[in-house]
Amino acid sequence: MLDNMDMRIIHMLLKNAKVSLAEIGKEVGISQPAARKRLEKLKKKGVVLGSTITLNERRIGWERAILALNVGKSNYLKTLEAIQKTPLVTAVYTTTGPYTLAVEVLGPVGIVKEVIRQIGRIKGVKELCPLTFVEKIK
Repeated sequence: MLDNMDMRIIHMLLKNAKVSLAEIGKEVGISQPAARKRLEKLKKKGVVLGSTITLNERRIGWERAILALNVGKSNYLKTLEAIQKTPLVTAVYTTTGPYTLAVEVLGPVGIVKEVIRQIGRIKGVKELCPLTFVEKIK
């Protein structure tokens, strides 16, 4: 179970994955070695899986899209596997609500649109609703 201190550490890491253990310790009121132990525990539990960077996609001519998909029940696993193998697909999520899956696509402007079309042609994809992000506000 995660306690309040774990949650505060997680929020700090979400804001800045490169935050130092000293800063974590100072912010949550523990020593640097204690912060290291807490972080190691979160990694061991599978809560923290790694660290990442935040990319300004527009500066390098990239775009991000989320595709809401309805996938048929027959051959679901084959359809899912084909989606996961599609180039530029960075994440696939199961969802609640009117759609079966959400698929994240990230790559060069123009190529993302072709990937969206390619995913729409995969056998088993019954409906596709693409959302292309224009600008991140926060």
